[in-house]
Amino acid sequence: MKLLNVVLLILIVTNIQSQPDFPPCIAFDSIGKDTIKVLNSYSNSLYAGIDNEVVINKKYVPFKNIIVECAMGMVMEDDSNYIIIPAKAGQTLISVYQYDSGDTVLCIKKYMNVKRVPAPYITLDRIKLTDYDYISRELLLNLKYFEVHLSEDLVDDNWYTIKSLVFGYPVGQHYISKSCDGTILCNEILEDIKKIPAGTEVTLIFTISSSGDIFKRLSPIKIKIY
Repeated sequence: MKLLNVVLLILIVTNIQSQPDFPPCIAFDSIGKDTIKVLNSYSNSLYAGIDNEVVINKKYVPFKNIIVECAMGMVMEDDSNYIIIPAKAGQTLISVYQYDSGDTVLCIKKYMNVKRVPAPYITLDRIKLTDYDYISRELLLNLKYFEVHLSEDLVDDNWYTIKSLVFGYPVGQHYISKSCDGTILCNEILEDIKKIPAGTEVTLIFTISSSGDIFKRLSPIKIKIY
């Protein structure tokens, strides 16, 4: 029994030593403070492959000269803040160092969640357009505009804008398709909506663009009008 207890104790100690010195996926870092804040995420998460603006709380890191590093990612200084671009989703380790007169000292380290950038989706009155099976004629006629979003977690959700849309519907053996630029339905499409019989299935195809003028055509969305 004594030998068994010694073996178990060795296994327990080995397991503890192999773990990080603080739990991952929590708000606090290795000094017990919420020192690192992601400005474009409500959940304080990073997103893979895009610019994540990060601020270091100077209350807990009062040093003038610091270096921020991201495991498997890039870090760029932007005025008093930092831009972190993780390479992939999962978790990453953020380390903050103080340097002075050639000496570098690790001050803080923190494991942070890294999410995949979600697929963009179109909303109508802040509801996903794909959540509609049926849509009222009056709602379309009085619609101010469509919007494109990525995630409710992103504070600044202006990654994409709607470049154009195509509105199509069947008439007997024929298919009518009309397009317009921007986020609203043009008058020509609105006139068609007034005449479409109830129960007609319409198709909406949106083309969106990013800040770098990269265009993306979204999958067709089919909804019946009543």
